[in-house]
Amino acid sequence: MDRHHQQCLRSFVALLVLLTSVSVEANDKRSSKSGQQRYHIVDHAIPQPLSSTPGDAKRGKAVLEDQERGNCLVCHMTPRGDRHMQGTVGPPLDGVANRVSLATLRLRIVDSQAFAPMSVMPSYHRTHDLHRVDGRYVNQTILTQQEVEDILAYLVTMTETPAEVPSPLSSPTTASQTSPRGNPPRSGFTYLSPESQQLQDDEFANPGMLWVERGRELWNTADGTTGVACATCHANAATSMKGVRPRYPRYSKQRRKLVNLEQQINWCRVTRIQAPAFEYESEPLLALATFISFQSRHLPMQVAVDGPARRFFAAGRTSFARRRGQLNLACGHCHDHNSGKRLRGEIISQGQTNGFPIYRQLWQTLGSSHRMFAWCNTAIRAKPFALGSDEYVNLELYMAWRARGLPVESPAIRR
Repeated sequence: MDRHHQQCLRSFVALLVLLTSVSVEANDKRSSKSGQQRYHIVDHAIPQPLSSTPGDAKRGKAVLEDQERGNCLVCHMTPRGDRHMQGTVGPPLDGVANRVSLATLRLRIVDSQAFAPMSVMPSYHRTHDLHRVDGRYVNQTILTQQEVEDILAYLVTMTETPAEVPSPLSSPTTASQTSPRGNPPRSGFTYLSPESQQLQDDEFANPGMLWVERGRELWNTADGTTGVACATCHANAATSMKGVRPRYPRYSKQRRKLVNLEQQINWCRVTRIQAPAFEYESEPLLALATFISFQSRHLPMQVAVDGPARRFFAAGRTSFARRRGQLNLACGHCHDHNSGKRLRGEIISQGQTNGFPIYRQLWQTLGSSHRMFAWCNTAIRAKPFALGSDEYVNLELYMAWRARGLPVESPAIRR
């Protein structure tokens, strides 16, 4: 090989090395950006730190308490702070440094389901095998490598002797708060404070009654090209609409699909009154749905889930049990397995739907069950379905079946 060829070969090798190093660097940058970090699980633990920088306990405490990052106090109690305003879904962290090794704690934070497949703890450093993650969080971990190590540095300082777990906030109606899966249905009303219960029961004070009165006006108001009102066909709502709310959602032969009460109202408007459909979650639609529901107040929920409704019911059941979002949680993780426990200072209810439409104090307005479904999806960083979607109507049927026998309370008051 002459000198010219040797120089060309050396130049080619140098270029190949340069391109390889650039490619590796780029891959490292993409890996860091997406949060896909390599770690090795050994005997149900991760022995090696994720970060070359040692964890800092002070930073770890801040991340652990931050509601947008660790948010650990939503489920756990620490020996420091107001324990009555900390969660009871997970075990207390008192003495955790004495009970669990650092390597095991690291795996539980990184990917709790690799440690325990049925765990309800979010996997804080995982991006794979997640369903319907909100676009803002796709391919992102909840915590960075360094934040995981910082939290671990804080947890190892917790060597205090485990203290007795405080009982839920005292209330005349909070006896036997824990409702293990399989217990009889329990209305969200029973989880309210006495003041909120009184507000719901008092028709003069219940803010939801404003929508009932608005719905009464719409019931009697002519509309559309036909110039008729709901009352033209159905007359006195107290008689004709009594028992309607407990049966919805139900299968519609005309449409060959499952429909809920709001969709039935809009179908009547379009086909009978020949007026435009109300937008889902609009004030007029909420008002009419609440007015009609109010006619069945105190009657038991009794949806049909057999016959043509069976496949929609099955789809709703599957949706209820499906993990989703960046937090990788299903409806049942809260409302079946942990009802009666606390998320921070709030008691987890069974999530029953017998009160919808509800006046929610957090919203300061009335809302449908679909708004609540979307709110829960957003809370676990999942991409919500559209209000009025088939997916939410199917879920609504399953949840109405879970509430079977509970009295209709609309307009109910909820936190």
